[in-house]
This record gives sequence, structure tokens and C-alpha cells, in this order.
Amino acid sequence: MSNYSQTRSQALQLENKTESLLSQYASFGQSSSSSATGEELSLEKALKDILERRQELVNALSRIADSDDTLAASKLQQLHRHKEILNDHKRDFGRIQESIQQERNKLNLLFSVRSDIQEHKKRSHTSNVDSLNEEEYMRQERNRVDNVNSFADRLLSQAYETRDEFSRQRHILNNAASRISESVSQMPGINVIVSKINTRRKRDSLIIAGLITMCIILLWLSL
Repeated sequence: MSNYSQTRSQALQLENKTESLLSQYASFGQSSSSSATGEELSLEKALKDILERRQELVNALSRIADSDDTLAASKLQQLHRHKEILNDHKRDFGRIQESIQQERNKLNLLFSVRSDIQEHKKRSHTSNVDSLNEEEYMRQERNRVDNVNSFADRLLSQAYETRDEFSRQRHILNNAASRISESVSQMPGINVIVSKINTRRKRDSLIIAGLITMCIILLWLSL
């Protein structure tokens, strides 16, 4: 009888301790942590150990009841109640575990969705910036091309103007030369003067050539 009382006393103490641990363990269901903390893991292990120990005590009480035919009916009812409480605590422990895991999965999923949204926004922003940079680059290139074309047009325009000016000047000079020739041809005295100048030049050339020839002959005869 003393073995039964001692074993049942231990079972009662562990039942009370289990209820306290379960209450503490349930508080982790409200945690915002995406993974189990060290305190949570430690408490979970403590609950597993105490439930195993209580199962051992219930088994011990069952063996005592089976071996003692004179055990009072109240004791058998107590044993049955210990089994029920143990099963209830095991179910509570499993339910709390599942609830914590579900909440954690929701948090992880929410975190993943938020991360995906932020990454998408970041990519969209980067894409928009790249698009703006590309548009700005194309706009600058178009401006440069327009400036080059405008410069080329100005050069061509100036070249055409210079060509036209040269053509006009050449036409003026040709007209002037033509008018001078016409004027000279209409002045007989000038033609005579020009003819005399040409005749005098020819005569001087003949005189100089004769003198050079005589000098060469004299030089040859003196040798």
C-alpha cells in the first residue's frame, strides 16, 4: 500500500508541474519568432521528459493494482483518473506543438511574401531607373545627332555660298578682262605703242645677241 501511495504522490506532483509547463509552453504560440528559441526548445524537452516519467508512474500503479486483489475501488478510480489526465496532457502538448508550428509557418509565409513583394518592388524600381536612364541616353544621343546634322548643314550652306561667291567673282573678272580687251582694241594708238615696244625688244635682243657672239669670237681668236 505504501508503494502505491508514494507512486501516486509522485504522479500528482508531476501532474501539477505538467500543467504549469504546458501553460508556459502555450505562450510561445504568440511569439513572433520565425524559429524556435532556446527557451522554447528547453521547455519542450522538459515536457517530453515529464510525460515519459508520468507514463512510467502510471504503469507502475497499474502493476500494483494488478498484483493486489484487495486494492480498494477508490484506488482503482484514482488510477483511471491519472491515466485520463496523462492522456489529456499528451493531447494538449501535441495540440500546442501543432498550434505553435502553424503560427510559425504563417509568420514564415508572411515574411516570404513580404520579401517577395519587396524584391519585386526593388526590381521594378531598378527596371524603372534603367528605363529612365536608357530614355535619357537615347534623348542625349538624338540631341547629339541633331547637333551634328545641324553643323553639317551649316558647313554645306557655307560651302555653297563660297562656291557661288567664287563663281560671281570669276564672272566679274571675266567681264572686266573682256571689257579691257574691247577697250584696247578700240584704241589704235595703244596698239601702235604696243607694237613699237615689241619691235624695240626684238631689236635689243638682236643687238645683245650680236655683242655676245663677237665677244665669243674675239675670245676664241685670242687663244
